[in-house]
Amino acid sequence: MCVLVAVVVALSLGACGGADTPALEAAAKLVEPVELGQTVSSIDCPLEKAAYTEPQAGWELRFRAGKPWEMHGMTESVFDLVSPKGEVLWGEIASNMGTSRDVGAVFYRCAKPGPNDADLSEAQLVECRVWDNLVYSLNGGEPGFMPTGEGNAPERILVTDLGRKIRYSVAEGPGDEPWDVFTFKACAG
Repeated sequence: MCVLVAVVVALSLGACGGADTPALEAAAKLVEPVELGQTVSSIDCPLEKAAYTEPQAGWELRFRAGKPWEMHGMTESVFDLVSPKGEVLWGEIASNMGTSRDVGAVFYRCAKPGPNDADLSEAQLVECRVWDNLVYSLNGGEPGFMPTGEGNAPERILVTDLGRKIRYSVAEGPGDEPWDVFTFKACAG
């Protein structure tokens, strides 16, 4: 707000001959445009090495570098969702070239394809997909697009509606499901 006021005052004075050109240039530099969805993380760790946790039940979101056969279509990141009991679900985050919201998916009770395996059919994916929805980075409390694998990990991640979907597909009962917000925990060596 202060920046906006400074710019308006500087522009007003400049229009009336009351401000010199350097003051106008300095005010203009203060308000460089920021792309919607772009936020800045304070975490010095690439996303592909980041681990997150949520406070409700202790689930972890562990990102890793994607293998060539995992990085299909618009997939930008891959991760494991690990329950407090050590059960591992696998997932991915895809973008729409930065013009739409990032979308994630989590799969359970189907084998993750390896380098020599055929891709899962759409029917197989539907059968083992337990969650798919929007994913947002949260930096300084502001929502934004998820970074790519080598980009700085966000401070927190909002995985929309994950808890409810996991509660009815994986968790043993109420309270065993994760919360939808995960907070940065560690950077893998």
